[in-house]
Amino acid sequence: MRLTIEKLVYGGAGLARTEHGVVFVPRTAPGDVVEAELVERKTDYALGRVTSLLEPSPDRQVPACPNYENAGCCHWQHIRYSRQLEIKEAILRETLQRIGRVTWEAPIATLSGPDLAYRFRASFHVNKRKLGFMAEGSHTIVPVLRCSALTAELNAFIPEANEILATPAMAETREVHVVSGPPVLAAFDQKRVGQGPARVKVKEWLFDLHPEAFFQTNHYLLRDFLEAVLVHGSGAKRVLDLFCGSGFFSIPLANHTSEVLGVEASRIAVKQAQLNARLNHVLNVEFFEGPVDEALRHSPDLRPDLIVINPPRAGAGREVTALAAGLDAERILYVSCNPSTFAREMPAILARGYTLAGITLVDQFPNTYHIELVALFQK
Repeated sequence: MRLTIEKLVYGGAGLARTEHGVVFVPRTAPGDVVEAELVERKTDYALGRVTSLLEPSPDRQVPACPNYENAGCCHWQHIRYSRQLEIKEAILRETLQRIGRVTWEAPIATLSGPDLAYRFRASFHVNKRKLGFMAEGSHTIVPVLRCSALTAELNAFIPEANEILATPAMAETREVHVVSGPPVLAAFDQKRVGQGPARVKVKEWLFDLHPEAFFQTNHYLLRDFLEAVLVHGSGAKRVLDLFCGSGFFSIPLANHTSEVLGVEASRIAVKQAQLNARLNHVLNVEFFEGPVDEALRHSPDLRPDLIVINPPRAGAGREVTALAAGLDAERILYVSCNPSTFAREMPAILARGYTLAGITLVDQFPNTYHIELVALFQK
């Protein structure tokens, strides 16, 4: 089929309209004219694969990563970075309207930085004792020697890791999680490797990093991302930080408030958060380990005036969002890494009398379709 790509959608593919319905085609750009074959038909759409690029979009560029063709990590590296940001804003607005039934016409602030060498945390799969990434849309592990998204320290770690994986003690290793402060710390499944501690300083705050505990990924955006949350913390006395991870928001917020309570299901992350509080001599923050929904259901006396919700990509869930909104805080900050789940859960906040007051797009993962955002709700 000859297709003209109209726009990109969340998930990374280009959308083309035909007399037979919509076709989604990965690795395309708005304005591309391609020859494509259909690889799968669904009830109301089809999936295609480019067989020939007939007329390239002016938005195209040559991908910089050696893994672009086979590993499929950087879905959009064939598109100029400035254009990627415009596309992401358009997708965010469309998602809010289509799923959340909210038409957002006000400006959306954007936080962005260099689009290469930004990742100081990474997870690898292991196949035949070599580090690799999972090929897009499959369970095939593609070996990698270098990644354009990783910092120089993490790229230097790849050959070192392969040597470690060749030793008898690592024969059963299937995943490797790594973080660089520097120095580089890695977890080969459960086995820790490296000379610690690995720490990063963000403004005046020092954070100890653990390869298996969640922490923000883009080292260029740490300061601005933190500021995007802290700016809304002024005036709050009691803060509830849900899905608080290693305390990236909780600990700095404690400097602006009387009390911060952080809730996180991961035991490793809670231990890191407690360590980071001690590291920064912060005494007015407390971290609780356990599922967020249970914490909210069994804590009827919580009276926060600011709630931060920062869930994983699957979202907080409508129940958790409704329970949080039911605490009647003056402000809710929803930090989302998935605009679809955010838009789906947003009505639970609006139903409690909140108004969406501001949105910031955080481009945490350049050259991919992923979109992170900070949304402010207030009464």
